[in-house]
Amino acid sequence: MSRAHFVPSLLLLALVACGEDPAPADPTPAGAGGVAGAAGTGGAGQAGSAGQAGSAGQAGGSATITFEARVAGEVFSCERTFVGLGAAKTEVEPLDFRLYLHDVRLVTEGGEEVPFALEQDGVWQHENLALLDFEDKKGTCSNGTAALNTSLRGQAPPGTYRGLRFRVGVPFAMNHQDSATAPSPLNLSTMFWSWNAGYKFLRVDTRAVGAGPRNVHLGSTGCQGEGDAVTSCSHPNRPEVELSGFDPLQQKIVVDYAALVAAVDLSTDSGGAPGCMSGLDDPECAALFPALGLALESGAPTSGQTFFRVE
Repeated sequence: MSRAHFVPSLLLLALVACGEDPAPADPTPAGAGGVAGAAGTGGAGQAGSAGQAGSAGQAGGSATITFEARVAGEVFSCERTFVGLGAAKTEVEPLDFRLYLHDVRLVTEGGEEVPFALEQDGVWQHENLALLDFEDKKGTCSNGTAALNTSLRGQAPPGTYRGLRFRVGVPFAMNHQDSATAPSPLNLSTMFWSWNAGYKFLRVDTRAVGAGPRNVHLGSTGCQGEGDAVTSCSHPNRPEVELSGFDPLQQKIVVDYAALVAAVDLSTDSGGAPGCMSGLDDPECAALFPALGLALESGAPTSGQTFFRVE
């Protein structure tokens, strides 16, 4: 059998998110202890640990792309606080860290895109969409779920590849539905905004010690219509991010909260919602959107993101 090799050269990613007031704690995603645990090596509900990265690139077999949440040089954990963050070097407690991504494509040496077919596990991956979940409901992360998911799992066709592309967020066709009847992983109430606005593409909640919540919820805004009859959103907020030198046989994709909030003063809230809820007039969003690779004024992708890096 021929092999599909990932050649360290180019990686393209994408990310977005949105949010509002904290919702009641999520139910565990349907089937989360069984299917997800079988997909990785971490046991029930902990699919795709970092040790699975070596299987990536197997032609006709399971390929795994591994992610790791960090806070600067430290691995993200719900059971500790992090110091020296943002423009004011604030101490924060973590509360949540989850994001959706979709439309995963491999990039060949010739620059052609080849769809990366996600495994349909009935828990974390549905059609071309996946949920990454870095919180484990321990410590201060009481609003989430106990299960973790830190990888994408799918099929790589035979070939030699130099990179990867995907978008973070929920595609428009899935974004405006009833989360109570949606399939997993779109059935989590705390990752849903409203039928009009849709899902929170990215949810990273923290609390500044002694100063209150500093949440980051990113998703589509300015949406026209109601329920499943939404026709458009003026600010889609689905950026694409480019990383270089990615080899999934040896490297992981780091998602860094410290880089996301580097230009934000977390010691105080300057107005609007606590943190950034994707509002055009929210001062925290103006400082934070460039790190996501988004233009706040239009919701369109830009270059220069710092939220993702390769290690």
